[in-house]
Amino acid sequence: MDLNTCLETTKDYHAIAFYSHLIPVFITIIVSIFVLLKSRFSLLSKIFTCFTVSFCLWLIGDVIAWTTRDYNLVSFVWAPLDYINIIFYLFGAYFFIVLLRGKDISFWTKIIILILALPAWWLTLANESINVLNQPVCEAFNNDFLSKYKLAVEIFVMVFIILYALIFWLKNSQQRLQIIIVSTALILFFGVFSITEYISSETGIYEINLYSLFVLPVFLFMVVYSIANLEIFKIRLIGSQLLAYVLVIMVGSQFFFLENTTYKTLTIVTFLLSLGFGVLLVRSGKREEAAREKIEKLAVELESANIQLKELDRQKDELLSIVSHQLATPVSSVKGYVEMFLDGDMGELREEQKEHFHILERVSSELADLVSMILDVARIQLGRVKIEPQELDLNEFFKDLVDLITPKAKEKNINFLPSIPKNLPKALLDKRYTKMTVENLLSNAVKYTPDKGNVKLTVETKNNILRCVVEDTGCGIPKADQDKIFGKLFRASNVRNTVDGNGFGLYVAKGAIEAQGGKIWFESDEGKGTKFFIELPLKQAMGLPK
Repeated sequence: MDLNTCLETTKDYHAIAFYSHLIPVFITIIVSIFVLLKSRFSLLSKIFTCFTVSFCLWLIGDVIAWTTRDYNLVSFVWAPLDYINIIFYLFGAYFFIVLLRGKDISFWTKIIILILALPAWWLTLANESINVLNQPVCEAFNNDFLSKYKLAVEIFVMVFIILYALIFWLKNSQQRLQIIIVSTALILFFGVFSITEYISSETGIYEINLYSLFVLPVFLFMVVYSIANLEIFKIRLIGSQLLAYVLVIMVGSQFFFLENTTYKTLTIVTFLLSLGFGVLLVRSGKREEAAREKIEKLAVELESANIQLKELDRQKDELLSIVSHQLATPVSSVKGYVEMFLDGDMGELREEQKEHFHILERVSSELADLVSMILDVARIQLGRVKIEPQELDLNEFFKDLVDLITPKAKEKNINFLPSIPKNLPKALLDKRYTKMTVENLLSNAVKYTPDKGNVKLTVETKNNILRCVVEDTGCGIPKADQDKIFGKLFRASNVRNTVDGNGFGLYVAKGAIEAQGGKIWFESDEGKGTKFFIELPLKQAMGLPK
């Protein structure tokens, strides 16, 4: 028996066989070990390693079949290749499923995968995977059923990956890039591998398989990119470093397979450039990793500080609510006693005394309003706004508001222009909060409008919506302050030091309107005036019949 037949038949392809098989094996092992260690042996990394190791076994068996001089060894390593081929396809599908699901598959799904591998396992174990090895041309004749079954499994796996990726792509918008990259990498690798293998078996030109293996680095690059940028294995900022190592290995390894001196010189130059580039890339990656770790640490500390601040803010609001409640009773008592004195219940007062009691009445009323406002702020902040809707006659409601604002406008020599239609419908609204909001907007309009300016109130109802517009020709709100104007304790920069105010009014107004299912907004130009809009649902929206 001539043991050199296989060697003579394939000697022209030994260099390309070693290069296309051993380099991918070396790179794949590095990637697998790196992923396992960096991900601390996570489930996904273990499955990925099983996939890559099974493929490496196929590569090692195939390269032995291409390069050995021993006929028996060729027969030995060729026999299990189809079974190993099926195994790494199934592991590839398993890896993809767990990647998208984020958890392991069920016991019965594993049983199905195992069953798919059983026919090939049985034929290999029974030494039926190849019928005969034609020694003169060093070509094995595979079991026809096994060849067809292997092709069927390959097609099934690729179709499954495409359909499974499509389903998850439609369901999950956040993982779409990850799904596209990994599914494309798997389909590219499996597709080229299966197509070239099928063509080689049909034509008998088996060296086609050698060139198909050059797709593997592309697949590895896409997986490495996914590992680094999409954090498939929760490994950060290692893609550039790992890519640099792979690049150096790929370029450097060419030196051992080239015979032309010019090509060797060019390879050495390219290797040195790649090495320099790799060093810079690795150092850059380490600096970026250190910066990222520092940022993450600061982010954790900031999050902790924010939690503490929120808790302090909640405690402050609780305290504010308690203090406000405690203040409300004595303020009401003071106000009641002042009214008793002014009504003469404690005896007749002299004019001088009445003047002082009127001042005290005004101060106590302002203090009562402030306490009530603080209570409302605390309720809104704590989410305890209690809406008490009642049937409201809008005609009387707006008449009272006009009567209240008109004297204030006259006192400042401002033209107050109410535009209120007659026969307004009745509404189911919280009277106190609604009155407080509209009154606050009108009072602010009068307060911030200069002498001889205009303040306009427009009321209309349409489609069960009450719409109020308060428009003034005052100082307006600066553009930089407009997104903060409804904030607690915030006052516009152009009035902060010139007009008195506490910064609670608009905050409470927004909370009161939104708690009733309405909305409030404004339009303003600094120096030209402001328009506030309120919309509140009426009968139908609030649960009453038309």
